[in-house]
Amino acid sequence: MIEFNNVNKTYENGTRALHNVNLCIEQGEFVFIVGDSGAGKTTLTKLLICEERLSGGTLKVNGYNLSKIPRRKIPFLRRTIGMVFQDFRLLPNMTAAENVSFAMHVIGEPKKLIQSRVKRFMGLVGLSDKMDSFPRELSGGEKQRVALARALVNRPSVIIADEPTGNIDPAMSYEMMKLLLHINEVEKMTIVVITHQLDLVNTFNKRVITIRDGAVVSDKIGGTYDAIK
Repeated sequence: MIEFNNVNKTYENGTRALHNVNLCIEQGEFVFIVGDSGAGKTTLTKLLICEERLSGGTLKVNGYNLSKIPRRKIPFLRRTIGMVFQDFRLLPNMTAAENVSFAMHVIGEPKKLIQSRVKRFMGLVGLSDKMDSFPRELSGGEKQRVALARALVNRPSVIIADEPTGNIDPAMSYEMMKLLLHINEVEKMTIVVITHQLDLVNTFNKRVITIRDGAVVSDKIGGTYDAIK
């Protein structure tokens, strides 16, 4: 569960990025968060993974109170969240399988479990035949799916996809969203998609939270252009 209660974020230069944000995302939901550039989407994402700390209010994520969480517990919080970034952030000198398995190696998971998880999630994203390919050998859509497999491999309860279709073509964008929906339904993971692509939002009849000038201005099922504008 993700729960914002009167969350505020003001940066040191005085910029008020979020103010009085109240919203709750239940376990297993699929949610779009939309808004113009500068609306506060990036700040909201950074608060969720403790890249930034809130200035006021309370924020609870997967049982952790982020307004009080000590620094030593942040890595444990992040293990409950899978991040998918617009720019993929794949390690260029590692194969697709090595990129996916890297986080599991870091936390010392057994080799057999790593192999099993990598095989499963590379298959889930349709890339069983690309296990030994390097990022430079993959298309944009394939890189994004490797990034998604990497986010899934530690079996987090929440996947946050930050502009996951920003660097892939429209047809692949639609396939990526269908894949995220499938993961939501089959793996029962909470999916939070940060996006500005209105056509994709309008295609899928899911919950849409709209942020404008640092505040939630709309929270409804189904997206329309007027609601996001």
